[in-house]
Amino acid sequence: MADDDDEGPIHRWTPLPVRIEAVEHFADCAEHMLTVGDLKWADVEQDYRLLAVNISLRRQQESLRAALLLSRHDLGHLAVAFVRAAVDDVMYLRFFASLDLEQSQELFVWIGNFDTLRALLAQRNYIGDKEMARLWYPKHFLDWAVAKSDETRTVLRVLKKQYGWPGGLLPTGVWVADRAGQRELYDYLSAASIRALRFSAGEIMRRGWIEPTGKLVTDKPAFREHLACFALDRLWRLYLDTWQVAVPMLERAGISNDHVLRNDDMITALARLRETGSVPLVHAHEWNLPPTTPST
Repeated sequence: MADDDDEGPIHRWTPLPVRIEAVEHFADCAEHMLTVGDLKWADVEQDYRLLAVNISLRRQQESLRAALLLSRHDLGHLAVAFVRAAVDDVMYLRFFASLDLEQSQELFVWIGNFDTLRALLAQRNYIGDKEMARLWYPKHFLDWAVAKSDETRTVLRVLKKQYGWPGGLLPTGVWVADRAGQRELYDYLSAASIRALRFSAGEIMRRGWIEPTGKLVTDKPAFREHLACFALDRLWRLYLDTWQVAVPMLERAGISNDHVLRNDDMITALARLRETGSVPLVHAHEWNLPPTTPST
């Protein structure tokens, strides 16, 4: 697999159809080189990172395909939402890979318990025990979940002191990014992805463009295309980052490598992608800045 240290020319304008074809070629190569299959529970029970690697690479392959599909139907700007999950994959996999196995297993179990129990009990609070019983959740099981949730919170408070993360019971994204050596990437890309997922006054104002007539439009084709290009550009780069972290665990994570496809094919695909240029998050036109050179 080729190294991805070179971002390529920054914002070399490339028509969206050309970028789509380049990303599609990369996705085809990646899916042939890495086939995400099933895992052995006995292996996962010994190292939960294997499950994380499997699911992260599968989700990112599917996100690339979804982004391509949306882009072909003038909805590629919505694919910016996929960037957040991919950023988190890179950060958290690097973080867990930096721990020894015992530490990784302990954190995975208790953070996982917190997430799953919180969702279960939120559902119970919303629909009530009567409806939960209709969904096959007996009262004694729900009482166990409450007790387990209390135990989980107690353990996480101890782990929080042990590792020194700030804020609440779970590590913050910033703290994980720092520990993973990915702070600059996190600061840059989370600004894009989180605004695509939540209500954001800044993002709302960003989507409004004033026409010379004084009309304010919120579906400017050029800006939608810019966001689609940004998403497509970032998703393949984040996939490579995730792949790099996962290399030592691929076989145990149920991911097979098809050696029929030569590494040369992937190198060609990456060279083609780099030729399309790296797409910045923030376009100068958003700040009413005109081009400074004819080639910009």
